[in-house]
Amino acid sequence: MIQFSEPIFAPYTKKDEEMLQEATRNTYRIIKYMKLAVGLAGVFWPGSLFAKRYQDPNAQVYIYTPFETSSWTGYSFSVLMEVSPIGWIGYGHLAIDCLIATYYAQAEVQLKIIKYNLEHLFDSSGATDRVQDGGRIMYGDELDKDLRHRFVHYIQRYETVAWFTKEVSDIFNLAIAFELFSSSALLCLVTFVMSYSPIMSVAFVFFSVVLVVLLMRVFLYCYFGNMVQFQSESVATAVYLSGWLSASPRLRRDLLIAMLRWSKDITPVVAGIVPLSLTTYVSVLRSAYSLFAVLSTRN
Repeated sequence: MIQFSEPIFAPYTKKDEEMLQEATRNTYRIIKYMKLAVGLAGVFWPGSLFAKRYQDPNAQVYIYTPFETSSWTGYSFSVLMEVSPIGWIGYGHLAIDCLIATYYAQAEVQLKIIKYNLEHLFDSSGATDRVQDGGRIMYGDELDKDLRHRFVHYIQRYETVAWFTKEVSDIFNLAIAFELFSSSALLCLVTFVMSYSPIMSVAFVFFSVVLVVLLMRVFLYCYFGNMVQFQSESVATAVYLSGWLSASPRLRRDLLIAMLRWSKDITPVVAGIVPLSLTTYVSVLRSAYSLFAVLSTRN
């Protein structure tokens, strides 16, 4: 897989560097919040088990232990055996979620860089008005010999981002599909258990944190996938907003051809048909609520 350290993705202006740094800070911030949420779940889960034992001296942890758990010491070790492996698994899932979201976030910022530079493509060529040179009209791409080269570079950059996004979707296709399916079921089950837990209890707080973690995991995929699609949809508009009137007829034809290509947006998909978008996120929530309603009715 191509890395974002490749020259095609390198920043060429100070504005490019600022957008990359901003994307990096936002990614670190999201990862920090996810770690915090998983850490809180890791604290409230054993807390809920100890609170249950405090309320019921005969409460047990439903795992096999080679020692008795009637005492607080044995019960504490059984809680440790229950919580420790699941905590590592939780952080493992978190690492995969953040990795995939980071790939899409970097694709998004690359599209933002392409948009910004296309919109200001003709700024370095001077005024947008044509300049007379001995009775001959001088166009912007004639005054700035490097303009066409920059335009071709951003065409190649866009195609590389499109290829990269497709590669990410293909590689993590099964993982994301399973995540969306399992999260819908888990959201239903967690909400169902919460409905039978006292609000002023450690268990309710624990399930609330788990619910937030599940919502954030699905939101990561759908949000950044939606942002990639949104940014790619407006690339052609960025060309129209540029000073294309100063371009020569030949370059205008090239701009028109590129805009036709860019009118087909980059949409990350799962299973070949399900787009990663906020609409899909809402569909997952609706599916979870439908399952919850069925369970509540049958109960």
